[in-house]
Amino acid sequence: MKLSDILTPLRNEIDGDDAVREKTLPLGRKAVRKCSESIKMTHRGKFDEAKALVSEASQIIGEASDGMSDSGFMMRSKGLDVAYQELAEAVNLLSLLEHGTFTPPEEYGIPPRAYLNGLADTVGELRRSSLDLLRHDDVEKAETLLGFMEEILEELQGFDYPNALVPDLRRKCDVGRSLIERTRGDLTRAVGQSKLMKKLDDVGERLKD
Repeated sequence: MKLSDILTPLRNEIDGDDAVREKTLPLGRKAVRKCSESIKMTHRGKFDEAKALVSEASQIIGEASDGMSDSGFMMRSKGLDVAYQELAEAVNLLSLLEHGTFTPPEEYGIPPRAYLNGLADTVGELRRSSLDLLRHDDVEKAETLLGFMEEILEELQGFDYPNALVPDLRRKCDVGRSLIERTRGDLTRAVGQSKLMKKLDDVGERLKD
């Protein structure tokens, strides 16, 4: 058999994989953008808009996943992992800020590893919300968000597996631990300043009498 006859079907298979890749990866990037927009809306308190965006993102990922089913290579490549991670981050931030509850992965069909990494990324967004609350002197709500951050880190640290089994999770937990420590310090300073201001106000009131 000629070598060209051997290689032709291999080329055809790879051409098919490439066609699937060119079709599905842009969908994944589009879904990531939708999730990013959803996170922005969540921070602004526009929860209905945020929900609509995560719904759109989920539909786009579903379309991309269906397209990847035509290529065994692309199915194994986990090309949609980033999109799934962003979706996990967006939906958990939304549900935590709106209702104080977590969103399970099966609600949006998110694979386990992508969900764990997305959940780890949620810590950073919760810190951002906590700082916004401190700027508005809402220490109590900021403390609640710190509690969520600590809960996420504590639970994720239970997934003590090699990086080959759960890629990138250990690094993200290390980042999350640093963010939690910084947030705890910010809260401590805010509480101290609040107590000091109260004492000054009390002194001012007594001096008026």
